[in-house]
Amino acid sequence: MSPLKSYVLPLLLVLVIFSYPHANGFQVFLINNLGGTTNLAAHCFSDTNEDLGSRVILPGDDFHWEFSISVGTTPAYECDMGYENKQNRFQVFEEGRDAIRCGDQTCFWRVDRDALYLYIKEIDDYQKQFSW
Repeated sequence: MSPLKSYVLPLLLVLVIFSYPHANGFQVFLINNLGGTTNLAAHCFSDTNEDLGSRVILPGDDFHWEFSISVGTTPAYECDMGYENKQNRFQVFEEGRDAIRCGDQTCFWRVDRDALYLYIKEIDDYQKQFSW
């Protein structure tokens, strides 16, 4: 094999990788499952200072966003959330923790009165992750 041919495949691979800077697209959903007429206040942001703004999520409704993970980055998202007299900050996405367990690159967080529950695709059910 000529030296030129041995470099063609790796060179093409590098070109393809850098032509598509976003390797993985993800979605995060916050679902208000507080019941009754209780609204959920949420202010979400990334560790790279991307501010998603403040929202009031109505009962049974959701707030969601999409983002891409570029090669060589590991984004994380947190949300300050509250209802009535409860308030806390939760990390709702961290690639090393959530990329596989969320499944299909979509994380569904169900916000209940006692805790936040994450849908775990592998077991096809929500599991308690964070208490208020």
